[in-house]
Amino acid sequence: HTIENSVKPLRRLTSPVFFSTDKEGKRRKGLSELPTQNEGPLLFVANHQFGGLDLGMIIAELVEERDLWVRGLAHPIAMGVAGAINGGEQVASRRTIRTDGNGDNNNFFSTDRFKDFGAVVVTPRNYYRLMQTGQNALLFPGGVKEVFHGKDEAYKLIWPENVDFVRTAARFNATIVPISALGAADSVNILIDGPEILKLPFGIGERAANSSANIVSARFNQNNTDELFQPPFALPKGLPARHYFVFGEAISTDHIDPKDKDGCAKLYKAVQDEMNRGFDDVLYARKEDPFADTARRIAYEQLAGRAAPTFPVELLNRKKVNTT
Repeated sequence: HTIENSVKPLRRLTSPVFFSTDKEGKRRKGLSELPTQNEGPLLFVANHQFGGLDLGMIIAELVEERDLWVRGLAHPIAMGVAGAINGGEQVASRRTIRTDGNGDNNNFFSTDRFKDFGAVVVTPRNYYRLMQTGQNALLFPGGVKEVFHGKDEAYKLIWPENVDFVRTAARFNATIVPISALGAADSVNILIDGPEILKLPFGIGERAANSSANIVSARFNQNNTDELFQPPFALPKGLPARHYFVFGEAISTDHIDPKDKDGCAKLYKAVQDEMNRGFDDVLYARKEDPFADTARRIAYEQLAGRAAPTFPVELLNRKKVNTT
């Protein structure tokens, strides 16, 4: 199975755990509480973890557990130069995720892997077309800034002020499902932030700045220099930390007028609030994960032949704080 082959190495190292949330805000293990697609598409909105390798794990779980076919919106560099140039032509028909074992998707870092997952270049046109044609999508509003976040920015949303993705979702009655993803930031030690690298002497900073300027920006309203494509200098902490994905309470847009700026701004904040609730819940609950230690977890899974257990889901179901 192509999807399994693509994400299997990451699954072995990170032992991801998935949770979903019902209409009352209660968490459950697994994705049983995800909404079904009704009149409009499902729009999954996630933070982009450090390094940006979470797209495959999320989409694979949606396909395998819920038979949900979701199109990821990926940075032009992840899709290859041709994808960046011809992004508007990559919105295809439903279910273009490859499952036939062909292609170069066994190489996890290949740009073909993203295409085989049904991903398209993140452009306003592509996003609009996905919503217009009723295709489920996975969006990372924080983009590169979250992928290459700084030392003190782990599990903090670094989103633009622009709320256009909400307006488009409302136009086509999409249901927004926030996703809080954790684990990658705990797998590395960030020693030098990206902007600090540009200030390094002996021509190092200048070369880094020139390299970043040549990367096509994923944001249509920014030039290449405004969106810094410069990873920080980071070293791995041995084996990766366990990953957790909390699919938050679904948010309907059918009551939102896409021309209502205030209404769209409030919904935008509601999505952020639900994601921040997910961060807080997991940071609290994972202290009780008996297999948070990576070496112990991997040894257990090799011997037992199954995923290591995690913390009781009840720890995620603390009283929901009303932030409205």
